[in-house]
Amino acid sequence: MPKLALLTAHGGLIELAEFPLSTPAPGTAALRLRMAGICGSDLHIFRGELPLPCPFAMGHEMVGEIAELGAGLTADATGKPLAVGDRVVTPYFWFCGQCHACARGRSHACQNLMAGEYRTHDQEPHFVAAYGEYYYTSRRQPLYKVPDDLPDAAVAPLNCALAQVLFALRDVRLGDTVVIQGAGGLGINAAAVARTAGAAEVIVIDKIAGRLDVAADFGATQCIDASGISTAEVTERVRARTDGIGADWVLEVVGVPGVIPDGIGFLNNGGTLLEVGNVGMGRTFELDPSALVYGNKSVRGVMFYEPVTLAIGLNFLQRTNFPFERLMPEPFHLADVNAAFASADAGLVPRGALVP
Repeated sequence: MPKLALLTAHGGLIELAEFPLSTPAPGTAALRLRMAGICGSDLHIFRGELPLPCPFAMGHEMVGEIAELGAGLTADATGKPLAVGDRVVTPYFWFCGQCHACARGRSHACQNLMAGEYRTHDQEPHFVAAYGEYYYTSRRQPLYKVPDDLPDAAVAPLNCALAQVLFALRDVRLGDTVVIQGAGGLGINAAAVARTAGAAEVIVIDKIAGRLDVAADFGATQCIDASGISTAEVTERVRARTDGIGADWVLEVVGVPGVIPDGIGFLNNGGTLLEVGNVGMGRTFELDPSALVYGNKSVRGVMFYEPVTLAIGLNFLQRTNFPFERLMPEPFHLADVNAAFASADAGLVPRGALVP
């Protein structure tokens, strides 16, 4: 029977469990998974920084091909016809469509996320996560057909790493300056998005030189290795590249609360810090709020994206020439999922990858 990866205990082993396949419900699809990414939030779950019960079905960042279509599902969200064998991407979440936020066009801020359709691996259709051989969509997850010319390695991070930063950076304008804290999967994709949007400066900060080397090929105009210098020196370098005033935007994708005050310090007056990385709960930082008041600065939390962002992302991948194969190098096989997590947790690659 096909396999699905389950985290047995926080910080413990990930085991492969076997489950039977079932017929997809009307309006849904059974996907045969092709490649999945190991996201920072997966590492937070693995470490126990999110209060999720174990055993827990792991993974959400993925690309798959249609193995079976449920009754009534004939086209993707843009009207393209679907058939068995087509590659597709889908959001890993869904919205209620009825709450205060959804009714006002802010479905990305849905107050009843996944309402009424919470799924667990111990009930059919079992395959509800990306680290496995199959994935069954929910009726509220739109599908987007993947163009034939896009490789799996470019598409697999789309429904998290790329779509998340496309949505987070949607207000970046021509000539803006952007600082990106963290050169993991989201940070490197963000450099490409910001540069394509017309940012005059895209400054990427990390403590791993190898990641910064990749960021340089994804549009970063300056890479700052913060491993051996103080925050004051990093700030000085940021200001030197931004006409002495600081950045219009700072994107935090490190996932460490302590870097948020640093990011606010990188902003110019009227700038905004986009907080994406800290999904782990219960961790805090200290901040003098006058730094926001006197500088008219803002902090905007960004958790999800509008599903149409996936269509925008596919277009972005087709029309840009960034070396996405460097972002997700040699993938691990599903049988070696624990080794894959050890590699990703050690920061040895910008984005770990798994194939069945």
